[in-house]
Amino acid sequence: MPNRCVIRRMRAVLCALAACAVASFSRAAADPAEDASTYVAFVQEFAGNCVSRSGVQILVRNTHPTRAIKIWLDRYHMGIGTGDRSRSELRPASEPEPLGCSRTTDGPQEWRLVRAIFVN
Repeated sequence: MPNRCVIRRMRAVLCALAACAVASFSRAAADPAEDASTYVAFVQEFAGNCVSRSGVQILVRNTHPTRAIKIWLDRYHMGIGTGDRSRSELRPASEPEPLGCSRTTDGPQEWRLVRAIFVN
């Protein structure tokens, strides 16, 4: 059976290795070039049916020049999550995808990005 000093050294080495792994993972995750969500943009358009409700059409688009992005969005109506989760694949340099009006007859609505990943 190893003595306590050896066990402590082994723990210290394992902790150091784990810290290095976490730090390198954090740097990779923090790289904005690899974060697909930085290339997802919500845009507004003045569509007739939305303007009549004092709102605008909300669209989502991919701003990356060459890579497709798969997104997951949650819809909120009057500040409360509706449980609606949509999933879409946005191609590079394509037209924005319409989501809906910023206002319904009852009140405001919005979409929030839950997750975004590069497809290729």
